[in-house]
Amino acid sequence: MPAVAAAIPIVLAVVLFFRGVRATRIAVWSLGVGIVVAVVFFPTAPSVVLGSLARFSPTIIEIMLILYAGVLLSRILSSTGAMAAISGWLQTSAPSRRAGTVLVVFGLVPFAESVTGFGIGVTVGAPILRMLGHSVPRTTLFSLLGLLAVPWGALGPGTLLASELSGTSLTEVGVRSALLSLPAMLGAAVLLTFLLRHDGGAGRLFVGAAGSAVLLWLGILGANLVVGTPLAGVLGSLVPIAVHLLVYRWRGSLVPAGEVVVRAAVPYAVMAGGLLAARGLTAQLEPNLFMRAASSPAIWLVVACLAAHFGPGQREGSAGRVEARLGHRAAAAYRSWRPVGIVTLCFTVLGSLLAATGMGAALGAALARMGGSYLILAPAVNALAGFITGSNTAANAMLTVTQAQVATDLGSSVLQIVAVTNVAASLATMAAPSRILLAYELAQATPAPVGTAALGAAESESLVNRWVLPRVFVLVAAVSLLLGLLTWWLD
Repeated sequence: MPAVAAAIPIVLAVVLFFRGVRATRIAVWSLGVGIVVAVVFFPTAPSVVLGSLARFSPTIIEIMLILYAGVLLSRILSSTGAMAAISGWLQTSAPSRRAGTVLVVFGLVPFAESVTGFGIGVTVGAPILRMLGHSVPRTTLFSLLGLLAVPWGALGPGTLLASELSGTSLTEVGVRSALLSLPAMLGAAVLLTFLLRHDGGAGRLFVGAAGSAVLLWLGILGANLVVGTPLAGVLGSLVPIAVHLLVYRWRGSLVPAGEVVVRAAVPYAVMAGGLLAARGLTAQLEPNLFMRAASSPAIWLVVACLAAHFGPGQREGSAGRVEARLGHRAAAAYRSWRPVGIVTLCFTVLGSLLAATGMGAALGAALARMGGSYLILAPAVNALAGFITGSNTAANAMLTVTQAQVATDLGSSVLQIVAVTNVAASLATMAAPSRILLAYELAQATPAPVGTAALGAAESESLVNRWVLPRVFVLVAAVSLLLGLLTWWLD
């Protein structure tokens, strides 16, 4: 009975999703029901619950700020044309449509997603893919395939949350998640090649796509090991981008970057350089709240926002007008962030509640009775949560405590199950309705290039969904099963 009661908030979230309820309401209802279940079936001293929330509050604040700053940075970079300048330069330099597609999927979208999160990488990739001459369905799917760096999106709040809730090291979770991401990246390369097989040169395309996937994987893995998890996606995605640029230069198609592109890259350099310097300076000092704040990705994302807004080429008119524009951008970012913030906050508090009251332990113990076979299903369970919430942060908040308890009861590796479910939940966000809608709207809004009129015809949302979803589901299911079998084999 306790296990059934503990499962109610999670099952409720699934039921409400398939009934078409909005994500914010799902999160609020799940948290509310979770509180009721905890009071009725898992009575715990208020001091214990409040103490747990107090210990976890710095992480909650950090995650909320990371998510908001990621949205704000995206707003600023879009309105100033910084991201358009960088992506336009790379698009112009690509020697062919296939080469440009591979660069977008394994370079540009992962980079943008690592910096800002929220599926913002799609907003960078979809217009370029459309201008490369892809149809609306293909543009939608290819831009979603680029969401391979979601565990490190917005400097990794979802991975941070998973490590905090499971009591594991952030670096260990980041490194293990990177190792386990190879099947997802190679799977995306296989699917990309399959869908473009009729364009000719399928073998050469697969070599290029698989090679770029491996470069992305090696870059992210190496960055996790050398500089830590928060910057791993940002720096790791620069590896395939750099290799592509070297190849373009060798083939004579690389266009000079110019002052505009260099200026557009300043906020990224400020963020990465500042975070690396702060972590280096505080590494040998006694850990405390101030040191954590100084070396937090949240702080340096905010600094990047200020650099993007006030940096060279951004100032126009009086200081007052600049401040007004910043206030307008901040308010617009808040409106975009609010639903995501509510969902993440509710599920994060629910995760803390599951841990403090023993609900997660009861549910984990019940699932552990399935024996080692549950390890095969564990990635799929988190993948479902990622599909429903559209966020690996929310999915990890919902299920990390339970998954860690299962591993403990089975005598399996907590690190392995936390990392494997983190990767599966992240991959499944490709299929989240909100992500697909965003990619579709951008693809539909971007005019087809001259000479490809056949690709410019309007495509209904339902038609695109029917084409995109089965292909994404096959990729997610295959990778989740493979990761589950690997986890079971390693046990």
